[in-house]
Amino acid sequence: MRWRERRQGHWFGAAVLIAVGVIGLLANFNLLPRDILDQLWKLWPLIPLAIGIGILARRRQNEDIQPPPDAKKN
Repeated sequence: MRWRERRQGHWFGAAVLIAVGVIGLLANFNLLPRDILDQLWKLWPLIPLAIGIGILARRRQNEDIQPPPDAKKN
C-alpha cells in the first residue's frame, strides 16, 4: 500500500472521530435538540458500512495497480 493511500485512510478515521466528539459535546451542553440525536442514532449502521466499502475500494484499487505475481519472476 502506498504512503499516500494509508495517509488518506487516517484522514477518514480522524474525521469520523472528530464528528462523533463534536456531536457528543453538543449533546452534553444541550445545544443539540434531542430529536436530532435520536435520528442520528438510527443512522449509526452507516459508519461501519462506509468503512467496509472504503476497505473494499482500496483493495480493489491496489489489485489494479500491482503487477501480476508471475511478473516479478525474472
